[in-house]
Amino acid sequence: MDHSRNTGSPLHLRLAKVFLGLLNIALLVAVALVLLPLVTPYFKHAGSYRWIEHVEVFDARMIRWVKSLVPTNFKGYELARWFIVGGLLFGRMWVDTLRRKVSTAIYRTTVQRDFEALQSAAPTDARVLAPVKEKMKTMDARNPKSRAELLKVMGDAKRQLESMGRDLAFLSIDVVDSTKMKLGEDKTFIEHDFREYKDLVDSKLRSNGSLKAAWTPDGVMACFPSIDAALKAAKEVIGGLDAFNANVKMIKSNFTVRCGINAGHVYYDEQTPMEEMSDRVIDIAGHMQKYALPGTIACAKQIIEPVQQRGGFNDAGKVVDGYEVYQWTPASRLQDERAVS
Repeated sequence: MDHSRNTGSPLHLRLAKVFLGLLNIALLVAVALVLLPLVTPYFKHAGSYRWIEHVEVFDARMIRWVKSLVPTNFKGYELARWFIVGGLLFGRMWVDTLRRKVSTAIYRTTVQRDFEALQSAAPTDARVLAPVKEKMKTMDARNPKSRAELLKVMGDAKRQLESMGRDLAFLSIDVVDSTKMKLGEDKTFIEHDFREYKDLVDSKLRSNGSLKAAWTPDGVMACFPSIDAALKAAKEVIGGLDAFNANVKMIKSNFTVRCGINAGHVYYDEQTPMEEMSDRVIDIAGHMQKYALPGTIACAKQIIEPVQQRGGFNDAGKVVDGYEVYQWTPASRLQDERAVS
């Protein structure tokens, strides 16, 4: 969390800081030029230099201009030059103060960005972020000690969150055209069938070691300790629907599902419900499911390559969230498709 370069701060703030820095230097040079005529008489032939001559001409004009604005002679002492010097020094102080305020704004923006990065990766109720929030409220961005204390607290929080990270797999399952399936059907049959379907899926998730799951009305997102476990659960759900459609369901339409799987390193807290977990790894699992064909499992190519159950996976010819999609199709369906073709 090195904030020295502030690469994530808004461009207009960084440009303002650079401009104010250049203006500060320009004012310092101006002070030196205003004082230059006081020392040139002590240097032999100094007036022979053209640039010094131009400075002295401009200096004389400035002196006359100041005299025309305010009284400059105090008890016989001519103070016009010192009024100019004082004005330039006051301008430098004002610019320097403004530059510090811009630097503070840049620092706060960068800190807020880093905090949001931690927050987006952390569980919703991550208590490890509470000290960071408290320190951000009381931090004095102008005080180096206060900034160092905040960086230490943020570093501690990041290490704690990293220790909570695990390599996990996520399985998203949804019923294809579930709304159409319910049209014109008896409500009792609908309630019975979808309850039985949920029981079927839950049993497959549990038997394959699901760590937690969250249901939408007809879909589920489940967390597994490994890709193999998630794949096995998905295959068993798809395979179990044949008997379910033949012997259990009462409505006319058959149950068909789409499955999507993704895996990666995510922050994991046993106390956080599945529906409150938030990570791009989880989002991609849901996106894979939406692009899967009915009765298939879709996942990224690199997710499948290291697993043991690679049989039945083929290139789907799709790209989802920048990942090549591989698709698993049941052998029975492949045989039916070959027979038709």
